[in-house]
Amino acid sequence: MIVGPKFGEWLASKVYLSSLFVLLWPYIHWTIAVGFTILAVEALYFLAPNVKQRFLATLPGAILAVGCWIGLSYLLGIYFRHFANFNKTYGTLGAAVALMTWLYWTGFAMLLGAELNSELAKISREGAIPQKHEPSTITTIDLAA
Repeated sequence: MIVGPKFGEWLASKVYLSSLFVLLWPYIHWTIAVGFTILAVEALYFLAPNVKQRFLATLPGAILAVGCWIGLSYLLGIYFRHFANFNKTYGTLGAAVALMTWLYWTGFAMLLGAELNSELAKISREGAIPQKHEPSTITTIDLAA
């Protein structure tokens, strides 16, 4: 996200890449950004809980969280640009209110992904092959005899 859309043109001129690279740069740019975001969220889901799990087991929740995060951020941007007048309502604190709203929805998306991972882990534990329980070796004593 830091390098922006003009970076593709600059790189193509310096490294002598074709104009196809310039046309594909926005897609490459977004793919790299979303991929690293998913990787960061997946690392958070893998390292934060104190449970033993596989790294790829956290992938569905990370994909859901990042997808919801991007979608909700886009929709919130539309709302802020066209409908919300935080500046008129809150004055100089309007930007802080907008930021707090965005952080709330970001937290919601992260919790939604974590909940998906939790439910998938429960399903995989229930679907595991049950262990055979050995019968107890304690014998009963017949006291009536």
